[in-house]
Amino acid sequence: MATRIPQFDRQFDLVVHAAGDIRPEKSMSVNYEGTRNLCVALETAPPQQLVYISSVQVYGKTQGENYDETIKPAPITDYGKSKFEAEKFLKEWCVTHNVTLSILRPPMIIGTGMKGTLRAMVNGIYRGYYRHIKGCDARRSIIHAVDVASAVKRIAPVGGTFNITDRDNPTVHNLAEALAYRMGNKRIYVVSLKKARMLAWFGDKFSFMPFSSQQLSQLTETLTFNSDAISRVIDWQPHGVTNYLRTHNYDENSL
Repeated sequence: MATRIPQFDRQFDLVVHAAGDIRPEKSMSVNYEGTRNLCVALETAPPQQLVYISSVQVYGKTQGENYDETIKPAPITDYGKSKFEAEKFLKEWCVTHNVTLSILRPPMIIGTGMKGTLRAMVNGIYRGYYRHIKGCDARRSIIHAVDVASAVKRIAPVGGTFNITDRDNPTVHNLAEALAYRMGNKRIYVVSLKKARMLAWFGDKFSFMPFSSQQLSQLTETLTFNSDAISRVIDWQPHGVTNYLRTHNYDENSL
């Protein structure tokens, strides 16, 4: 959709738009231009409802706690900017074509096929080079893919813009341990903050290193978002991610 307008031979009741790309060189074309091309394709027979999976990156926050939907978006990353531009376009398009629009802003999404920071963490734990940072109790908002899907189903006929998180906002330490548990209870070793900073410095200098200053900040700085608003309009209660990872009996149909 980033390079061409898709062709549809039917009308849809509901469209869920979750396509996206986190790569800086691709994010604007995929996230924004792709959204425009999708809408052009839908104009001959607009859907009744459209749900757009955006991101908390539209807020432009790198640390802090309990940010809710009243915070004015001010994205600082290419990914966040492209998501926000897509949001603005969709709001105008949906008003023009009488489509009920719901925008969901999740933080990191955990589940099959996850990418970005979580994929790097999983790879590091599996390969044995991920480390806990001694004394770090930073918390991060997160959500499981099953709860994103659940929110989509319930919010589609209602509309609105909402954050969605697991509301537990686990510590990075507890999240990593829960992921390690899913991988056969892998052991994670601990390093000091001083050593972690040294490794990040080398990672910034040499691209083959599996650690950078950006990743260090994600492991040591708290960043959480409030997602109470959506439950005031629909019946939606998410799973705590770390508990889900430790207790869910996964099968071939699990996300």
